[in-house]
This record gives sequence, C-alpha cells and structure tokens, in this order.
Amino acid sequence: MFSMDKIGRYCREFRINTLNMSLTEFSKKNGLNLKNVHAFEYGRANNIRYLYAYYNSADEEQKKEFAIGLFNLL
Repeated sequence: MFSMDKIGRYCREFRINTLNMSLTEFSKKNGLNLKNVHAFEYGRANNIRYLYAYYNSADEEQKKEFAIGLFNLL
C-alpha cells in the first residue's frame, strides 16, 4: 500500500533536485496555494491533482523520470 507521506516526499525531492525550483516558484508557476503544496509535500494533504503540477512542470525526460519514480512508490 502506498503512503501519501512517501509520495509527498518524492514530489518535494523531485521539485528541489530535478526541477530546481523553490516552493514559492513552483506554486506561482502552477497557480497553486503555497501552503497547500507544502502540506502535500509533507503528507498532510492528499489531493492527487498536485501530481499533475509536478509532471507538467517537467521537460520530456524529467516527465519519464517522475512517472517511473512515482510508479515505483505504488
């Protein structure tokens, strides 16, 4: 069974290490509430629509990396 904590942590690491974006940059670029994204990355929110924002922020190679990493968590 998957854990929202693990998914949130994965998304946070992907944002920082792959997308090279701060939380503020990411939130603004995607039109998302910063506090809600923060809660998602720390497992306190479970709205999976945020996954699309991480995917959509990536280039084609990064999209593949994101999808594979995400599926490995499931």
